Amino acid sequence: MEEELKKLDDLFDSIIEEIIHPEKAGTFRNPFADVRAGRIEGLAESMTLISVKISPDNMKATCTVNVGSQSHKPFTANDIKREASAAGVFCGIDEDAIRRIAEEKLVNKPVVIANGTPPVSGADGSLKLKVTPGNSKASNVEKDVELCHIIMPKPGRDGMDVRGRVLPAEPGKEADFEIGEGIYKRGSRVYSECTGRFIQRDGKYCVVNEKVFDQNIEQSMGVVTFEGTIVVNGDVMSKSVIHAGGSVIVHGKVSYAVIEAAKNVVIEGRVLESSVSAEEGSITGKELYDSTIVAGNRIIADTIEGCVVKSVYGIDCLTGAGRISGGEVYCAGNVTCLLVGNREHAETRLVLGNHDEYSKEIESLEASIQRLDKEISKIMHQVNDIREREKVGAATLDDESFLEAALRIRAQKVADKTPLTERLKQLKEIVALANNATLRAKTMIYGGTIVKIDTFTQIIHADRAHPTIKSNGSAIVML
Repeated sequence: MEEELKKLDDLFDSIIEEIIHPEKAGTFRNPFADVRAGRIEGLAESMTLISVKISPDNMKATCTVNVGSQSHKPFTANDIKREASAAGVFCGIDEDAIRRIAEEKLVNKPVVIANGTPPVSGADGSLKLKVTPGNSKASNVEKDVELCHIIMPKPGRDGMDVRGRVLPAEPGKEADFEIGEGIYKRGSRVYSECTGRFIQRDGKYCVVNEKVFDQNIEQSMGVVTFEGTIVVNGDVMSKSVIHAGGSVIVHGKVSYAVIEAAKNVVIEGRVLESSVSAEEGSITGKELYDSTIVAGNRIIADTIEGCVVKSVYGIDCLTGAGRISGGEVYCAGNVTCLLVGNREHAETRLVLGNHDEYSKEIESLEASIQRLDKEISKIMHQVNDIREREKVGAATLDDESFLEAALRIRAQKVADKTPLTERLKQLKEIVALANNATLRAKTMIYGGTIVKIDTFTQIIHADRAHPTIKSNGSAIVML
């Protein structure tokens, strides 16, 4: 064995000698020239081959020491490390495993010598609700109350494979908390922007400017006042008063009470001998009896009987009984119903298309707008004069001070004009509607009905009126 190894060393030396000294080319003698293949006994058995393989996902490296016999060439832990490095293994190396292979002479057996570190996904964010959203009274909140603490997601921890390449971690997902109306966020905490009801609507968390009463409203509660919308899950009892800066929604009946709203009023039950007003909005009910009903927009009901009713844009009674009977009805727009009056021919007075008060307000608004336009024009003329002087360098410090003040006043005048212009537009729409006001009755107009449209008054003595009676472009129509 030793002799064969010596021959091999001599062969290598001869080859190197020829490489260093080209003039000696062809002079070396191959010591194995007369040995047939397979005659180098013990050489393969004495060799030691260290193999390091990396898994397809690059997360594991396995080492196998291959030997031919028990008399193999000795190897060390450093030999294994060199092979691992040559194979591209740089991270997650298991020093104990390598040392164990060398010390215990673990041969012809694959051993894991390196493991990658898998990424750790971040933790998802979460919500710590301080108030539970819902539709009950329990969800009422005051202004600036903390509603929720949003726990932010954690970023996660990157991993690394055995080749040393970074494996990015998936970040945690943010908690689903979409902010809607009436809510503001400060840092990771959410607060109510107004007094109201904390709810979820269309997937968003909101504080709607509503206050809910899961009870009857009684006189003993005093005047019930709220800046937003009031929701009553009960009845409004005798001598009760409700005043809302928004709308009023009553899921029961209203008896001998007063309801005042800046916007809309919706009453699901009967209204009896009460006063109901919606300054800018509509009033929707079913049966309205012996009450005063005033709406800045429309009135929609099944029955209006014995009431004093005033509506700007129109009155619709087309469901249920669809009857307007007794009392007085004032409307700038159209009145549409199934029948007017009753079989007893009780007097029912309807006044349609009257726009005197709106026309007077239009005149007043137009005069105010003209006055503002003149003031704005005068200011702009002075501003233009100063700017011309600036171009030639003739402006003074007083001119600069005046220019700043003039522009500020002009901006204020324009701001003052905007609401007047919007109101003027609204009034002109009302007048146009009033000029074409029509009473439409689908089924019957009973005797005793007095209809005044603009300047024309029609007193109906028969159970059925003529199909069409026109006056000043307006009409009484049997549908």
